[in-house]
Amino acid sequence: MVDIGIANKVALVTGANTGIGAEIAGTLAKQGASVVIHYLDHRNLEADKNPEDEHADLGERKAVDIQNKIQKEGGRAEIYGGDLANLKTISGVFDYAEKVFGAVSILVNNAAHCELSDTILETDASTIDRHFSINTKAAVLLIQEFAKRYIKTNLKSGRIVNISTDNAQRFAPQISYGASKAAMEAYTRSLAIELGPKGITVNAIAPGPIQTGWINEELEKKVLPAIPVSRLGYPKDIAYFLLLLIAEQAAFVTGQIIKVSGGHAI
Repeated sequence: MVDIGIANKVALVTGANTGIGAEIAGTLAKQGASVVIHYLDHRNLEADKNPEDEHADLGERKAVDIQNKIQKEGGRAEIYGGDLANLKTISGVFDYAEKVFGAVSILVNNAAHCELSDTILETDASTIDRHFSINTKAAVLLIQEFAKRYIKTNLKSGRIVNISTDNAQRFAPQISYGASKAAMEAYTRSLAIELGPKGITVNAIAPGPIQTGWINEELEKKVLPAIPVSRLGYPKDIAYFLLLLIAEQAAFVTGQIIKVSGGHAI
């Protein structure tokens, strides 16, 4: 096994209680990183405390399941719940990470908001705002918080990976979702230039159709002809490639938007 140099480093993965995020968290832990698993929890907001919030309860249970799995395998993981649309969560998750593990040197912006229908005839101002609030603004503010603390603690090597989508530039009929991810890709390039001199690389992975349970048999038959490798992707495909981007050996790779899609949308 190649040593990618992340043993004992601290990684923060947003939206890590399910799907791609959960696989990334587990894969980083297997490589020796201490992982903070962020998940959406409305109950952390002062203006929205509802102990009966079924979605929040489910999110926490899944986060605990991922944490337990990592710990049973000998890894280190802690969980933190919060809504990234709230600025307190941005600073709070870093405060918590530093408290339990130390300074964060790996940030994976995986959390995303997606809602349907998202066509030009059906979208509205609030739909657009919700997509950009999480998929773009929160990701950028997390990077800002990461960079400020990185500098303050005198770290010398940092890795940021944003999770986009391979259809970001032309995602009809999910126009706001796609555009918010395309905006994040633009930030990725700009921030790579700003943060490169400080030893931080900033890249984005743009997944194709990834089977996290949402692709049924009918949809699979429809999408397979558009995938040259003739199969759906799986969360592990994204997690394994992410290891390449965060490795110490990848210090010369930054500002890249890389499609991990089996050839879909190339």
